[in-house]
Amino acid sequence: MFFIDPLELDRSLRQLRRIHGDVSEDLRGWNWSNDILSPPLDGIYLSVSEIANRYCSTYRDIYLRRVLGKPAPYTYKTIKGWLYHAISSKSVQEIKSLLYRRWPCNGMKLLILLQEKKKELIESLLTGYRVQDYLNESDTLELRRELESLYDYIILQAAARLDRILSEVTRIPDVESIIAKAVSMDVERLVNGRLLGLSHELRVDIFTDKRVVVDIKTGEIRDFHKYTLAGYALAIESDLEIPIDYGIITYLSVDEGIVKIKNMVYFIGDELRREFLEIRDEAFNIIHSNMDPGKPSSCPSYCIYYSVCNG
Repeated sequence: MFFIDPLELDRSLRQLRRIHGDVSEDLRGWNWSNDILSPPLDGIYLSVSEIANRYCSTYRDIYLRRVLGKPAPYTYKTIKGWLYHAISSKSVQEIKSLLYRRWPCNGMKLLILLQEKKKELIESLLTGYRVQDYLNESDTLELRRELESLYDYIILQAAARLDRILSEVTRIPDVESIIAKAVSMDVERLVNGRLLGLSHELRVDIFTDKRVVVDIKTGEIRDFHKYTLAGYALAIESDLEIPIDYGIITYLSVDEGIVKIKNMVYFIGDELRREFLEIRDEAFNIIHSNMDPGKPSSCPSYCIYYSVCNG
């Protein structure tokens, strides 16, 4: 994982294990048929993000999207979020692909090969997400620079990790072993959450070999972001029947070409799970009632539906 040091992660997990107890069996995703976990409506499946990202306290965003069928407007922040996620996952996929095709190689060789892919990869993302349809030339140029900086950061971390691993072994390992140590993560992990009333195509940003879910955010820190971890943990448990106790919200930004990272590690315990399920059930109630809950007393300007509700 290139956004948090493995030693730092181990230290954080040890601290959390000392502080927190076990997760109640009733709140494990594999017990999806009990009254707490089973969804209140059949045939409706929501994404984790639309449940957890409570920008609107009255759930009017759920009403607009799910009852009226109004999509959220595209903004610079929205498109930037898409592309930050895309460049993060695509770069990891490219690292794995090159290791398979060009092994054995050292960190410098890997770095050179990845640099040769940078322009093509970024241009394909800008084209694929039709950025020119939504952003002006100046914003597109700024976003391209940020993507280049983020890509450079990730591949530098990968090259350094590869060299560090190679320096500690007596024989060059096989490619499967080196990928397991150097790139020990799944990106855009596909998870089926239908048993919990969630989408059957949930995509977890990063799922590490330590059974830690990671969700990448590109905006300001919000307290409700932690609920995405609970949603993904429950979905993975219902789909794969393995326990998920910890998660990380990774905040990414680029400031004058320098990648800034803030990691917040959470224990996905009973309280966090119950709160996510309460939010899920309220979202289902909005859909079931088919009634406009109205705007909150004060609409936050960062809500994705702000312009829809406020003209």
